[in-house]
Amino acid sequence: MPQVVVLHDPLTAEEHLQLGLSYEKKGLIDEAIKHYQDASKSDARGFLFLGNLYLNQTKYDEAEEYYKKAMKKDSKLADAYNNLAWLYYLKGEKLEEAEELVKKAIEIEKNKPDKVKIYLDTLEKIKNQKSK
Repeated sequence: MPQVVVLHDPLTAEEHLQLGLSYEKKGLIDEAIKHYQDASKSDARGFLFLGNLYLNQTKYDEAEEYYKKAMKKDSKLADAYNNLAWLYYLKGEKLEEAEELVKKAIEIEKNKPDKVKIYLDTLEKIKNQKSK
């Protein structure tokens, strides 16, 4: 009689994220991607971290895709909104949308002054770029 083996991932999403960050810092990008993908199965931050990884590599299309996936999986993940706004700022495009994205991030985290401060910095940069 054949036996069925059920594989269970012993790591939590948080552990996958931390391992991914560790691998990314060491330049082991493929390993980082694998852990972020594993985390994304249950935690939208996996997609956020993938977006950040690709943003840091200036692979903007991939970064945009993963930020949008993060927002779709968790509509309250403010960092995804802010980081997508930042991506548009860096590209100098979709600045109206970027402004709305960062305003949404601010609204989501309105009770967290440290986060809001970061998002306000993004908003200021976007507004300055729009006025040029």
